[in-house]
Amino acid sequence: MKVKKTARELLGDYIDLEIEVDSPDPDLEVLLPAMDKVKGLIKKKVDGIDHFMMELSRREHLIDAEIEALKSEETRLKVRRKAVQNLKDYFNGSLIPMIVEELGDEDGVYETDTARYKMFETWGPTLVLDEESVPDDFKKVTYTESVDKKKAKEVLKTGAKIPGLALTKVRRVRRS
Repeated sequence: MKVKKTARELLGDYIDLEIEVDSPDPDLEVLLPAMDKVKGLIKKKVDGIDHFMMELSRREHLIDAEIEALKSEETRLKVRRKAVQNLKDYFNGSLIPMIVEELGDEDGVYETDTARYKMFETWGPTLVLDEESVPDDFKKVTYTESVDKKKAKEVLKTGAKIPGLALTKVRRVRRS
């Protein structure tokens, strides 16, 4: 059984062959064809890696499309849930109180085969009529803090030092 070498192993073999070529008294008739063979294997391996990367990219786009479809479905379902909630609010806030008030007995009670409704009063939501005239004791201030990374990057690019921040160089490969 023949075991295929990884790209890293092939690159190591190529570097070993280069070292042998640079050594004193190299056997170029053997080393140069071996280097060409390893170069061909590396090229074939890189083609395989490129094909795999293209497949990953295709899968990534499919996943992105599925995410968008799920987001659209989530939005649609949220709209439906809001419509159901609005309908419940209408029944509980307007329709049923009107029925209990009109058809209920003197104690504000109305009974059906499935439920018993009783009219009562309670405190509702606090309404803000004029925010300017509300005393400061009844106002709350929220404060959020975050690092402006874009601004910091521009400053760090000039070579300046900012305590607690660092900008590093990264190596990337552009596929064309």
